[in-house]
Amino acid sequence: MTAQPGAARDRILRRLRSSLKEKRQLFRESVINDLPATPMTVYPPSDRLSLVESFGAKLTELSGSFEAVQRETGIAERIASKVAEWIPNGGPAITEVLSWAPGELHVPRLEQTLAELNISLFVPDDLHDRQVIDHAASLAVGMTGVEAAFANTGSVVLTPAPGRSRIASLLPLHHLILVPLSKIYPTFEDWLAKLRKEGHLETFVRESGQIAFITGPSKSADIELNLTLGVHGPKVVHAIVFDDKE
Repeated sequence: MTAQPGAARDRILRRLRSSLKEKRQLFRESVINDLPATPMTVYPPSDRLSLVESFGAKLTELSGSFEAVQRETGIAERIASKVAEWIPNGGPAITEVLSWAPGELHVPRLEQTLAELNISLFVPDDLHDRQVIDHAASLAVGMTGVEAAFANTGSVVLTPAPGRSRIASLLPLHHLILVPLSKIYPTFEDWLAKLRKEGHLETFVRESGQIAFITGPSKSADIELNLTLGVHGPKVVHAIVFDDKE
């Protein structure tokens, strides 16, 4: 007797759905109990500037750029200024930016203030729609927030979710990253240690379908080691770091 087409697929999907409903421990317990825990590098409040400077220096070394803003209130103006710098000679003004949803950027009144500066945000809601994809691909600037940023490497972590489309960091020629100071960690290990300490690491890994680590602009080199920027993603990466702490 021949199985009905799709029967095997349905069985596999049922098993997957059943497995996902089970609350199982994601990480096995370590069998080594005599090793000291990795200590977190703690920067006192007076050294917040050191984190920003280290992150910015590393990003600059990697062909990116950065700037620091005192408070969230000046971010919209800095975005408008940077976007104006990216207008090609004699080209039309950039009036629309491919973006995460405003609520995911954690900057008060950002969308309204940008609108006053003649810049609107395009947040794609259906990436199966050909018109949405075509319009997103036509935009020169993409803007995102971050999950975390690391001072020792200049890297940032992005996690796609509703309102946080990954194409904002992949399609445009220019990637503008908004980095709250509270999201900058000395190292990747410090970030993991914080997630573990707060009991959030397993949940974060379970709920993050894709995790992107971005270290400067997209780069590629040929057999002669000639480096080219922007081959597989943005050619320009600029971070705006702002103090979101009281």
